[in-house]
Amino acid sequence: MEANHCSLAPKSWMVREKYIRPLTTEEWVEKMMDADPEFPPDFAEAFESQLSLSDSPSLCRPVYSKKGLEHKADLQQHLFPVPPGHLECTPESLWKELSLQHEGLKELIHKQMRPFSQGIVILSRSWAVDLNLQEKPGVICDALLIAQNSTPILYTILREQDAEGQDYCTRTAFTLKQKLVNMGGYTGKVCVRAKVLCLSPESSAEALEAAVSPMDYPASYSLAGTQHMEALLQSLVIVLLGFRSLLSDQLGCEVLNLLTAQQYEIFSRSLRKNRELFVHGLPGSGKTIMAMKIMEKIRNVFHCEAHRILYVCENQPLRNFISDRNICRAETRKTFLRENFEHIQHIVIDEAQNFRTEDGDWYRKAKTITQREKDCPGVLWIFLDYFQTSHLGHSGLPPLSAQYPREELTRVVRNADEIAEYIQQEMQLIIENPPTNIPHEYLAILSEAKWVPGVPGTTKIIKNFTLEQIATYVADTCRCFFERGYSPKDVAVLVSTATEVEQYQSKLLKAMRKKKMVVQLSDACDMLGEHIVLDSVRRFSGLERSIVFGIHPRTADPAILPNILICLASRAKQHPYIFL
Repeated sequence: MEANHCSLAPKSWMVREKYIRPLTTEEWVEKMMDADPEFPPDFAEAFESQLSLSDSPSLCRPVYSKKGLEHKADLQQHLFPVPPGHLECTPESLWKELSLQHEGLKELIHKQMRPFSQGIVILSRSWAVDLNLQEKPGVICDALLIAQNSTPILYTILREQDAEGQDYCTRTAFTLKQKLVNMGGYTGKVCVRAKVLCLSPESSAEALEAAVSPMDYPASYSLAGTQHMEALLQSLVIVLLGFRSLLSDQLGCEVLNLLTAQQYEIFSRSLRKNRELFVHGLPGSGKTIMAMKIMEKIRNVFHCEAHRILYVCENQPLRNFISDRNICRAETRKTFLRENFEHIQHIVIDEAQNFRTEDGDWYRKAKTITQREKDCPGVLWIFLDYFQTSHLGHSGLPPLSAQYPREELTRVVRNADEIAEYIQQEMQLIIENPPTNIPHEYLAILSEAKWVPGVPGTTKIIKNFTLEQIATYVADTCRCFFERGYSPKDVAVLVSTATEVEQYQSKLLKAMRKKKMVVQLSDACDMLGEHIVLDSVRRFSGLERSIVFGIHPRTADPAILPNILICLASRAKQHPYIFL
């Protein structure tokens, strides 16, 4: 009897898409045995855990950040600090803006806050959008109250009474509760009550008091003090700043990273008030990640399908990489200028410093497309870094003085210490002798740069090797890395032009075979394949690998060589080898 009892399936259930179903024995065992992914040795030294599966709810994914970046506790203190002994509204700029725009809003929120003595009110134009849900028209703002001796409360403030307002608020509160646990790793008892208020003179706030979530929760669901509030807010940081890491493809399991405070503050800007924006970002500051996040936000703010959002870049490999994410339509600049895009409303442009004008005025076309709906113009965000300019021609960008409004990404988050030092040296050469197509005023961005210290890696500059010596060196080095747990998809070999790829391919394959390694070489159009990438520096723009070999980088004009070396070195997360 006891043996039969032991063989029964565990009494465990899971809620999936509003349905409750029992877990099979295999599913239960998998969840009980779930562990953090195994990193190659250098990866383990470069990242630190922000949320481990060993002490998290069963649906969580591990969260990592680069060493030297803000920990979730630091991010919480920066973005959502709990004030001592009183209640505060944040962000202050949005609080002031909303108070000026909507008469009576300040008084309405203050009235709701009177019963609470300590905590924080986090304002958003749409908490739904923050949680990757669709924005609701007619909502002035949402306010999340995290207060002592209270459960969290989500307030939705409407312009006028709306029968669907309560459903919106309840759904948003429910999603927040789920994500605090299943994404943010919160392990305490938690509920988020939903309360709808109306600012319309015809509907008093008192008339909507009944709209608060009717259920009474035990005292154990209330946040007892500062420590409990900060623990919940740290989970909220993961919910708001977390995104699927590009490491997920390499590790074969989903891993999350966190935006930096600087990235989050740009990402949090109102798209309705910032329909056009230029974002200047240093190498490794996360421009492409930001571009992807913004496109996801566009879908929720403007209720549009992916096929109405266009991502434009210069090269096919980056286009393919973004296209595989299924968040937009992705095209190269040449295709953008050649075809009509009558269904496109919003455009995000990446790596714009490397665009050209020989096929037409891409900037004018992008402006025309995004502004053709006069009542509701689209979004046009342009990401660029003049330090990574790969040619001396005209890019088609407007003059720097006309690139307004403008934001800067100056926190470099991706590269190892030695790579950062090398990039800074090459940047200094550009400052001393800038190419003619780089605005002198732009160079001042380097004084604002912040480089994340403490990330291990090596940068090697190797001179005067023959082609055969280079091939042998690459094969020997790859074998060493593979023995340490790396795989071919961690490696890229970059040459100066696409025509040189065939020249190096046979030599590299021959050297690999001599070392008894069976590997494939392929271009960068398939970044997810189990192979070493062999392509040109220019076509690899915007992409990255842990180990990058750069072979004989050169340009038609020596003035642009430091830019090419920056492009090359910044493609490596940890180990660039440059053959000069």
